[in-house]
Amino acid sequence: MLTGKIVRIRWVKPYHEAHNHVAIGEVLYDSPSYLTLRCKTYHFGSNVGGTKARLVPDRFVSGIVEGERATRSVPWSRIEVVNELPADTEWDVAANVNEVGLCVLANSYKTVVTRSRDTQPV
Repeated sequence: MLTGKIVRIRWVKPYHEAHNHVAIGEVLYDSPSYLTLRCKTYHFGSNVGGTKARLVPDRFVSGIVEGERATRSVPWSRIEVVNELPADTEWDVAANVNEVGLCVLANSYKTVVTRSRDTQPV
């Protein structure tokens, strides 16, 4: 059903101290037990936002760490939300945190990765 689609997924934390997780990329395989994606991941905590910056892989920037592009399988039991993105969404691009605390991909859609808890709705 989702194989070949570009998606943004958010999955639950297995314990309270864990960071939130978002992955954006292409679905390679969709099974009854898990979703396999070629994607980038974004891990973030409550201190996200507020500083204009470009994300750097494997380093915290404005409370967010971007993972390298990789193939990942996530169990359906951990997935909270799946957002199907337009088919032409460029997902393997730079991510930036803007002045109002939104972390967005540098693509034509300005795909939102996450937003700071203290920002106003856009």
